[in-house]
Amino acid sequence: METQLPPFVPKTWALPDAIRRRLGNESGRQRLMDAEGHLLVILHLPPKADHDEVRHPAVFWRSPDGEWKSFPTSGGIGALHALMSDYKKAATQLDERAEAASTPREYYEVMRELNPLHRASRNMLAVMEDLRKARPDERDLIVLRDHAISSERAVEMAIHDARTGLEFTVAETGERQAKEANQATEEAKRLNRLVAFFFPVATLAAVFGMNEPLRVLGMREFSVVLAGGLFLGWMMRAFVSYKGRGN
Repeated sequence: METQLPPFVPKTWALPDAIRRRLGNESGRQRLMDAEGHLLVILHLPPKADHDEVRHPAVFWRSPDGEWKSFPTSGGIGALHALMSDYKKAATQLDERAEAASTPREYYEVMRELNPLHRASRNMLAVMEDLRKARPDERDLIVLRDHAISSERAVEMAIHDARTGLEFTVAETGERQAKEANQATEEAKRLNRLVAFFFPVATLAAVFGMNEPLRVLGMREFSVVLAGGLFLGWMMRAFVSYKGRGN
């Protein structure tokens, strides 16, 4: 009894039973099946980050007489080339988004799309290598392998550019925050010196403030106390500056 084909393979394809028995209800990983002169290539359409790890298959069948058929799009070997071009096109679009990104969040969104695309393109290239080895004398398969290399390289360059941009943005943000923190520290030191300098004077002013201003100004001791307060303030400021340098 002939094994039934799964939903992702057209019922009209005359695949040998040796291949039919190896197919499950889901497409599974990208791979090549070679039996009785038939080649069945199972690949994935360019994945999206919001697909929740669900991969949509694209299958290609080469019969022993060299005829290619494809599903879900028609075109045979042309559809296979078109699939690789789709990977390259997706990589180019994401690379443009990475160039326009300016925040870590924007880079994260690009990387989130690129990571599954990178894995899928790398696995697709491995399948194309297996396909070339299965029929080493066929030039069309060498061309297919080279096209897969070009597509995988485009994705790899895009993910490299996005990763570099993200690292630069994070480093630049950290440097800016460090400068702002140093500036705030210096301003705090200046404020502490001012507080240390005027604290004794402010304390004395509070004490004398309990009397009438004219009476305070008329006191002989006022000048002495004011000078003493300024001297204590200078000493306090020098002490605070010395502690700051020690830290």
